Amino acid sequence: MIRLILFIGRNKFYPYICLFLVMLAFLYTNPLETFDKRYAVSFIGAICGLLCVVLLAKRKNSGNIVGMMAASAESTANVLGNNIGVASLSVFYFISHIYGLVNWRKNQNNNKVVKVRQLKENHFLATLVFLILATFFNIYLTEQLNVSNTSYQLIANCFIFGLGIIAQLLLMMRFSFNWYLWIILNVLTVALNIYTNNPVIATQYLIYLFNAIYGVCEWKVDSKQTKD
Repeated sequence: MIRLILFIGRNKFYPYICLFLVMLAFLYTNPLETFDKRYAVSFIGAICGLLCVVLLAKRKNSGNIVGMMAASAESTANVLGNNIGVASLSVFYFISHIYGLVNWRKNQNNNKVVKVRQLKENHFLATLVFLILATFFNIYLTEQLNVSNTSYQLIANCFIFGLGIIAQLLLMMRFSFNWYLWIILNVLTVALNIYTNNPVIATQYLIYLFNAIYGVCEWKVDSKQTKD
């Protein structure tokens, strides 16, 4: 199974297949008949986001540049859909990609790919505390902005917000454990966008889910050769 995932992820046609699937999801919304600003912005964010995660999974620093473009579009689309937790997360993603651009550039091997780090046991407690704090912050932010959320939508946004901050920090700090958190986050995001009727973002994060699984395999294999 790992060999199959690596074969698909490393195939030169993989990024094009991802873009094609998102294009189909966007066409499903009938953009030529009924234009929806949220879907249009989501489509732009999806294209940039897919290129970003594919490049990051391959440990290419250029993924951080594309990631800043994706974060801007995704934040706007989620504000339009009242998903404040996810929208706030995209703002954080934008800032973190700036740090990642610098950090990854300093820690590349001779093949211009980033060196992988392993998470230590003493980091897990800090990760859990940070997740709890981020969850409560999202609840506070949603209330202050007077955004109407169902109970399910609020809970999903809280977990996505918390997990996203931690996973992104670990990714920018080059810890391979980040991909396991992305798997959980992507499952929640797919479910949330199906619930709030956004097939473009749902398809985008379904592809992200596979890419996160690919990231686990790719970084696990390469970590043996690129340890600090």
